[in-house]
Amino acid sequence: MKRHQTAARIARRLHEAEKDLDQACLSANAVVQSMIEGRAVAGMAAEVGQDALEHIVSGLSTLTTARRQIVAGHSALLAVAEAKQLAWRLDGPLEEKNLPAGVVALRA
Repeated sequence: MKRHQTAARIARRLHEAEKDLDQACLSANAVVQSMIEGRAVAGMAAEVGQDALEHIVSGLSTLTTARRQIVAGHSALLAVAEAKQLAWRLDGPLEEKNLPAGVVALRA
């Protein structure tokens, strides 16, 4: 039972990490949007704040790369769970997920 509890704890924390990265991406995107809109509203030239904008966009790119790695880790944990015969589900709370290659979805 301890193995299943550990797997459940890892799954919960993984889900939290995915949500946190999504929120970080949304927040960084909001900064970018505010910078672009703010420059236009203030009537400033396009080059004003360009360096800062590039840094923020680069950070957003880094966040999306990190998100991809967390998603890949999620897929790798599926293989571990299957090898160790641990409960691991493709259906998180109210989430629709891509099925791994070779898995066929059955209709109810």
